[in-house]
Amino acid sequence: MKKILSLGAAAAVLSLTAVAASADIVVTDNGTAPVAGGEYVVEVVVDGEFPVINDLAATQFTVQASDNLTLVSGTADGAGLFNAERMTFAYAAAEAPADGTVLLTLVFTVDAAAEEEVSVSIVPDAGFEAGVNADAVTSVVVEDGGEPITDVTFETETVPVEDTVESEPAPITVDTPNETDDSNKNDNPNTGIALAVVPALVAGAAAIVAAKKRK
Repeated sequence: MKKILSLGAAAAVLSLTAVAASADIVVTDNGTAPVAGGEYVVEVVVDGEFPVINDLAATQFTVQASDNLTLVSGTADGAGLFNAERMTFAYAAAEAPADGTVLLTLVFTVDAAAEEEVSVSIVPDAGFEAGVNADAVTSVVVEDGGEPITDVTFETETVPVEDTVESEPAPITVDTPNETDDSNKNDNPNTGIALAVVPALVAGAAAIVAAKKRK
């Protein structure tokens, strides 16, 4: 009789082990990096077949988050119940949720600075270890880069290089007449010479008039 009970217990253990190996309840941030001073969303999802114990789809765990995260809200899906004060989650239903079902959505405020790490994990309660992945999701905090600006047209103007370089003003040159130029002498005769010739001509004319009177 004892051997039969032992075999039955061993079979039950093997059955639970098989369930644990074929299914996981995991924590994921879906590849979204936490932003310093912003919010960080983490989900607890079904990855594979939900663990079934005694014909009941059930699980129970506690959420553990790093000290630089502050819980804002926790939303349970379907038959799940979440206690924000104790950070505990419980799920029980006659039918197991499908693969990919989000059991719990957690929203945290990131109190960490850029390049620091934050982490979130789930710790199964005693008797509910089967199918629960207790590995923490760890991410590095990034700075808030703001929303990128799109669909904006920028007009640019090409400025010639010479317009942007300050240059000294060119020297002003003044043309002066060349005193040794022969053309200037022909166009402008010396006034002093002309004045000297006029009295001589007048004196000659007077002499011719006087000679005629003597005759």
